[in-house]
Amino acid sequence: MQRKQIRVVRRWNLSGRSASGLLAILTAVVLLQACITYRASRPALPPAASVASSSSPPQVSSLPRTPPESKPAVEQGRIREEDLKEKRSVSQSRTKDRPGRPAPAKEAPVADDSSLIAKITPRTSPQRAASLRLTEEGRKLIESGDYAKALGRLEKTISIDSTNPYGYYYLAQTHFYLGRYQESLNFLDVAESLLASEPFWLAEVFALKGENFRSLGFLQKADSSYSQALRLNSGNRVASEGLTSLKGENQPPSY
Repeated sequence: MQRKQIRVVRRWNLSGRSASGLLAILTAVVLLQACITYRASRPALPPAASVASSSSPPQVSSLPRTPPESKPAVEQGRIREEDLKEKRSVSQSRTKDRPGRPAPAKEAPVADDSSLIAKITPRTSPQRAASLRLTEEGRKLIESGDYAKALGRLEKTISIDSTNPYGYYYLAQTHFYLGRYQESLNFLDVAESLLASEPFWLAEVFALKGENFRSLGFLQKADSSYSQALRLNSGNRVASEGLTSLKGENQPPSY
């Protein structure tokens, strides 16, 4: 009896195991069919090559474009400069060929302001005013040929105002007419230092220096002084005539 019960129990266990195994197999089959249907319903992905080709931008026609004909900026600038130069040259040639066009004027000679009395202003000191009046008197005495009397007047001008450049100049002129060339040059050196800002009078100083050097036989120094006077004042008559005389003296004698 007990042995029969043990066999029944074993059969039941075996039958239970087979039932559970069958159930597991059925469950696996159902899941497999579900996966197959899911994959079948899912849309297929395109291949990698087609994806890459679709993402790339549309290609433009490979035919080369013909750029508009234009010259570089540098070349255009050069052409413009050349055009300007040509225009300037043409305009200059036209102005040169234009009849009746006056030539450029030369530098005008420097003019003086008349007498020394005109240099006296309300701001002029009493000493300078008195010295200028005496200098004007001495100048008139030189023009009249009274050199001795002029010398006395002009020496007083220096004693009153030692900074009066015109007194030194006319003292030098008086000594020149008296034949005292070195004394004249000494007074002219002082006058030159005081007349640096007055081109007319500075030209007079260099012209008188040229006269003194020429009288002393220093022809090269005389030529330099005359030339300096004409650079300062092209209308200086003494310097112009002195240079003309020097050219005649330097020419070799004709046999």
